[in-house]
Amino acid sequence: MQKQENKENKIASRMRNFYILWIGQFISIFASSMTNFAITLWAWELTGSATSLVLVGVAYALPSAIFSPFAGALIDRWNRKLIIMLSDFSAAFSTFVLLILFATDNIEIWHLYLAAVFSGIFGSFQYPAYASVITMMVPKEQYSRANSLRSVIQSASGIGAPLLAGSLLVVFDISDIMIIDLITFFIALGTLLAIQIPQPKESDEGKEGKGSIWKETLHGFRYIRARESLFAIMLLLMFSNIAAALTFPMMSPMILAKTGSDSIILGTTRSVGSIGFLVGGLVTSIWAGPKKRIHGINISFVLWGLLGAFIFGSAWTMTTWIIGAFFMSIFNPMINSFYIAILQAKVAPDLQGRIFGLENAITTITYPLGQIIAGLAVDHFLEPALMPNGSLADGIFGQLAGTGAGAGMGLTILVGGVFAVLTGVAGYAIKSIREIETLLPDHESAPSLS
Repeated sequence: MQKQENKENKIASRMRNFYILWIGQFISIFASSMTNFAITLWAWELTGSATSLVLVGVAYALPSAIFSPFAGALIDRWNRKLIIMLSDFSAAFSTFVLLILFATDNIEIWHLYLAAVFSGIFGSFQYPAYASVITMMVPKEQYSRANSLRSVIQSASGIGAPLLAGSLLVVFDISDIMIIDLITFFIALGTLLAIQIPQPKESDEGKEGKGSIWKETLHGFRYIRARESLFAIMLLLMFSNIAAALTFPMMSPMILAKTGSDSIILGTTRSVGSIGFLVGGLVTSIWAGPKKRIHGINISFVLWGLLGAFIFGSAWTMTTWIIGAFFMSIFNPMINSFYIAILQAKVAPDLQGRIFGLENAITTITYPLGQIIAGLAVDHFLEPALMPNGSLADGIFGQLAGTGAGAGMGLTILVGGVFAVLTGVAGYAIKSIREIETLLPDHESAPSLS
């Protein structure tokens, strides 16, 4: 009886610490979202180019994908609480440098690329560290809910940050918003210092993989390849990120192009899209998903494409952009929460740093590459081709996406919707993915497959 009571108290204490961690991250990410929105408007007014905006995202995502496998191996070696602090500090330092450049009126677009590269390198620690920390802080039955609360942070920030940043920019400048961002970093740091994050016990599989950083990284890759279902679902998510690269980065420049840089319409649409993220996250945090999480993943991909990307990409009014943005967003936290929960349940906790690091590299490498291709295709071919007298204006593509400024970006989003639907269909067509929760044992009972 006493043993059971002690166990329940331990779980309750860890859950309290998780919620404290969550609150600190929420405050910091909200302020960072305000900074990102303000910088997006500044970059568009300066360049008027979709490629310029896309390349900022590429400059962050590509280094993050490249360094993630090694970051993951270090996470399994180091204190995970300190790693989250390091990642947060790097983001604050990048913001501080940009603040100085804006305040002295020396900022140029290439400064954003350098800042993104720096943040991407250190940000490669953030996702695998946070995902592996959840495993150590919440019961297995709550993985989906805990993961969805992370998406709630992003979505709630997306709802309020664009509107608040847009309102503040009427009175203040970007530098003031960045100062607010830096203040919230210290709040997040305080919450991290106030809690304990347990380290995982060493498993037999973890002992087998010990060695240099390079050896431990390779061991993580062999761990994935030895489990066909694990590797297959990561490839599925890699394919899905092509859809993401063709859709989400194009949303803001498409609206700006179609509305003549109307920041109110952009802010409203982005906020409603973030409401979709919030609703999806809240639904998952309450419901925790179907018994087989893979059903939630596959069905969400299909609905994301059909109800979200197809509507948004073909739209020319704020009403339809709002509808499309909502449905593009609501299924995303469901996909991510169910997917991460599957990995958390199947991979030993002391290996999750390197596995999530490798998973991040495998699944996200297509995202920056897709962004580059999409940005170049839009600026140099699709936008000119879908102007009223363009080469594609009178064909089926003109009928689907319309003609005029922003139509080429809309067509790109439509193509992304096709990729999303195909991803969901493939998730059911491939047995190793469809049956992943049956074929792979949970990590408590998983034998070594080295």
